[in-house]
Amino acid sequence: MEFNLEHIVRKNIWNLQPYSSARSEFDLYGSGKKELTLLDANENPKGDLNRYPDPMQSPIKEELAKQKEISKDQIFVGNGSDEAIDLLYRIFCEPGKDKVILCPPTYGMYAVSAAINDVEVLKIDLTERFELNIDAILEKISSCAENEQPKLLWICSPNNPTGNAPLKADLKHDWQAQNYTHGGMMDMPFAPAFEAEMLDNQRNLDKLFGAFNGIIVVDEAYQDFTENTSFINRLEDYPNLVVLQTMSKAHGLAGARVGFAFASPEIIELFNRTKPPYNVNELSQKAVLTALLQTEKKEREIKEIITNRDFLAEHLKSFDFINEVYPSEANFLLAQVENANEVYNYLRDNGVIIRNRSSQIADTLRFTVGTRRECKEVIQALSAFKTN
Repeated sequence: MEFNLEHIVRKNIWNLQPYSSARSEFDLYGSGKKELTLLDANENPKGDLNRYPDPMQSPIKEELAKQKEISKDQIFVGNGSDEAIDLLYRIFCEPGKDKVILCPPTYGMYAVSAAINDVEVLKIDLTERFELNIDAILEKISSCAENEQPKLLWICSPNNPTGNAPLKADLKHDWQAQNYTHGGMMDMPFAPAFEAEMLDNQRNLDKLFGAFNGIIVVDEAYQDFTENTSFINRLEDYPNLVVLQTMSKAHGLAGARVGFAFASPEIIELFNRTKPPYNVNELSQKAVLTALLQTEKKEREIKEIITNRDFLAEHLKSFDFINEVYPSEANFLLAQVENANEVYNYLRDNGVIIRNRSSQIADTLRFTVGTRRECKEVIQALSAFKTN
């Protein structure tokens, strides 16, 4: 099935004439002039934050384009990933008419945004081991009439709250990178079993993206904590792909509320057309650019979190009331716990705040990986619970 972007965009959005702001008509931030008399935007002439911010976040996009090895017109900068999630509904989904596919258990805002935008949710559960059920997704797509095809398919990978990566972009690249990192050669031959797995993964990707004439959204909020290749590297292969990332996790800027969408220039143009004119404030833009340039600091902190993740996982497994600690490629661990509610309440009452995920997955608690001191505090509190 050939993907046709115009056919799936809401007609009013396709024909929308976006608001033309003062800063979009005159490119203050790209003008190169330091002394200008600015009387075009009805701003207060005095103050440290008296000027409207760059509506297109140009310096951020320039730096991201270098780091991700894509073009600036493939990048949308939003007020957290939540803005990108909401815009995807507003661009593609007619309220009261269209459908989307979710694969629970997963990030809750996909369903909340669907409800806000009056969009029906079709649920295809992950497998028992939290893998993507591609055959069931394809069956659901084929069962829908041509004029009732789902508009969006949401895939969180690595997934929240499970921590695993249910969809992988390129196993060949992952194998080469991991092998090279551990002192091997990039062109070492594949083991037969891995080669079969690699080919099967690629066939599944081609089937999924080829059969779905809507937008497949891969949310990579936790991408920095996995060795898997980002789906940004597959944008040229799949025109109906949108990848989400955030500054809230590895970069430590949850309070700044900045996230990104990566897609074809045509899809990004729809984002820019639909968004509010000044959607990311000046303070957040400066903080993001500073953080993006601090690559060594980011890599150092990621390594620390991964080391602490392994440390916490090892100790969680030692408690006899914790039945399983699921493998994680994120900055958290999901554990299946006997009397999960009781354990959660005990930790809360003793000043250790985690998330009770039992409403999504029976008897599970989610532990964010903190500093080594914070990990030890969790372990000590769990030991005290066992003693009591």
